[in-house]
Amino acid sequence: MRKLFLLMIALSFAILLNAQPWQVQMQQVSGNSKVKTLRLKPEMRLEIGRLLNDNDTLMEFNYYNGVFVGGTADSIRIRLNEVKINSVFTNGIKQQSTIPAKYFTSEALRDSGFMSFALPEIDYLKFRPAKKNEFGGFVEPTIYLSLLTLFLSPIISYNYKEGELNAERYKYWALGSTLVLASCITAVITINAIEGPDTFRFKAGWPGAHIKQWRFINQPDIR
Repeated sequence: MRKLFLLMIALSFAILLNAQPWQVQMQQVSGNSKVKTLRLKPEMRLEIGRLLNDNDTLMEFNYYNGVFVGGTADSIRIRLNEVKINSVFTNGIKQQSTIPAKYFTSEALRDSGFMSFALPEIDYLKFRPAKKNEFGGFVEPTIYLSLLTLFLSPIISYNYKEGELNAERYKYWALGSTLVLASCITAVITINAIEGPDTFRFKAGWPGAHIKQWRFINQPDIR
């Protein structure tokens, strides 16, 4: 029994380590100059926007939708799902096309669908709110641990000396883990319904003046 509990603790510790977010600091450019820590976790869905061309006749920009994989001090890496290519002409004509990752030809995609973006090249970023990330950092490991406990309940509750399942002990472990699991799932659904995505722009005037402008701290300004 002691070995089993040690195994559960070790697995929980590994899950918690895996849940640690990648983070980088940003400073608000428009309005006050407050500093905010951007936290991203693996498997979070992201939308990265880049303004490629903006002149008197044409504006071209792409939105890269994918799943966050990891990051370094100066870049973000995603598993690309699709690219939305947009062209807006000054005469009012708009063109948009959505290209799945497997059909998007790019030097950056040579390694099977993964794409990296230098932080100074990111003009727009959308993801789920930071509060949901912090909440998920606690709830997700709890869900995994509850599932593990539910799975191991028959083993924990088995009386090896008498060669039979201890029904009362099994009820305690199985019911407890089920209640915790149901509570966590309900909380996740509620938070997802209440909170919308966070959006940040890092380029002046794009993609809209209504979104506050930020800059990544300690990154070169290439705009």
